[in-house]
Amino acid sequence: MPRHFAHYYFSHKLTEGAPYALSAIVALYPDAYLLGSLGADLFHSEHRARLDVADPMQIFSVTARHIFMNGSKCQLSYMLGMVSHYALDRVANPFIDHFAQNGVRQYFGGKVETVSREEIEIGIDRHIIRDYLGIDKALEIVGGLKTRKIVIDEITELYMDILNDLSDIYMNSHRTRALLEGVAPDIPLSEGLGRLDYMNRENHEWLDRDKIKHTQSLDELLESEREDAYLLLEEYMAMARSNKAPDISHFSLNARGDHV
Repeated sequence: MPRHFAHYYFSHKLTEGAPYALSAIVALYPDAYLLGSLGADLFHSEHRARLDVADPMQIFSVTARHIFMNGSKCQLSYMLGMVSHYALDRVANPFIDHFAQNGVRQYFGGKVETVSREEIEIGIDRHIIRDYLGIDKALEIVGGLKTRKIVIDEITELYMDILNDLSDIYMNSHRTRALLEGVAPDIPLSEGLGRLDYMNRENHEWLDRDKIKHTQSLDELLESEREDAYLLLEEYMAMARSNKAPDISHFSLNARGDHV
């Protein structure tokens, strides 16, 4: 899955053109939204993997009903961030998986090199920092990841009531709280950006989970996914505010890009 800076960039871009109702919730609890945009990546690998393959209909419908019942705007802002995380994961994970399995091409020549999934994720974050955020903004993000106590309390409660059960893993409140409080993403060094085409900017062919051919770069995926992400955010807002029955078509893929 993409790393912290890719998710931060994508979730932040979504707030720039968001409808008023969504923007107002995020403005009340921006730290909850930012924490939500990092999703389950803060947790240990088993917990994270279980949530990645879980049915998103279950995750989002159960949490939305919980928020509808308790009226927590803080938890709503967190879950909107998690929706943005899911929106990026479901398109970026197949992209990353393809190149992890088939190799990444060198620029200007096309020789393929075998690289790990982790190397691709780090390479993507390097590009996000260099080309979109800038090192000063990246440092600001790391320094600004200070979540208010009241927000940590409510999000820990959400995990205890709902999210840990959905991943079928029990973590006590102290462990969950410590992971939520301990966010400290590393800033990857910018070495090697000119050699391998981690973002697929030369538009080489790649296959998604259904073996459908694509040639988009990750830059193009980030841009094209924004409209679909807005639909997901608005759908979740409606579910959490009015107990609306979810539209199944909006949540047909899990975070790995598989049909559920």
